[in-house]
Amino acid sequence: MDRRDILMALPVFAGLSERDWEKIADLFSERQYQKDDYLFLEGEAPEALYIVKTGKVKVLRHSTDGKDVVLRVCSMGQMLGTVATFDGSGYAGTAQAIENCTLLVIARNDCLTLVNRYPVFALAVINDLGTRLRGSAEQIRSLAVERVEQRIARVLLKLAETSGSDVPDGRVIEMPLTRQDVADMTGTTVETAIRVMSKFRRNGQIRTRRGKVVLVDRQALQAIAESR
Repeated sequence: MDRRDILMALPVFAGLSERDWEKIADLFSERQYQKDDYLFLEGEAPEALYIVKTGKVKVLRHSTDGKDVVLRVCSMGQMLGTVATFDGSGYAGTAQAIENCTLLVIARNDCLTLVNRYPVFALAVINDLGTRLRGSAEQIRSLAVERVEQRIARVLLKLAETSGSDVPDGRVIEMPLTRQDVADMTGTTVETAIRVMSKFRRNGQIRTRRGKVVLVDRQALQAIAESR
């Protein structure tokens, strides 16, 4: 899929005319990143907005006790650095490539120009920020009131939805997922993540294949995620 196809698939660019596309596409450049490369660091001044073309990127924050907390995983078509780009403050988290990837990049000043020039784009950005805000609120609520089994089941289901593909025996999360990653995403310890994942495996709800997690019984995991 070429650069324009990726951009046209994004809701923020819906409704733009052919003439508009000729102007907008040239504002984006492509950057290649290798596995574990950093796109930007938490607190850095925002220079650009990023859109994933291929591969996957995680956004994480450093906690006061020195641990990394994974906030989200971004795959094709998702944006990174949106909040910082528009409010001018430092990036709220650190973005790191999970695997080799290609990013579409637009300079912050050019992005602000698009907001001023195209109301459709501005409204779509507001909607994207609202969705992110609701997601953050849900994550905070989950960490505060949900059991660790619920949190891990919810994260596995979300990753399977955003970064998964169907296989004969279920749905595989198409990214390496260590127990440390699971612990970081759910605000728990590695030991607890190992215990819960082992339990899910014994119960036939997941299995591991070549370093990737396969969700075998998503219905059972959904029941755990929604239990009270």
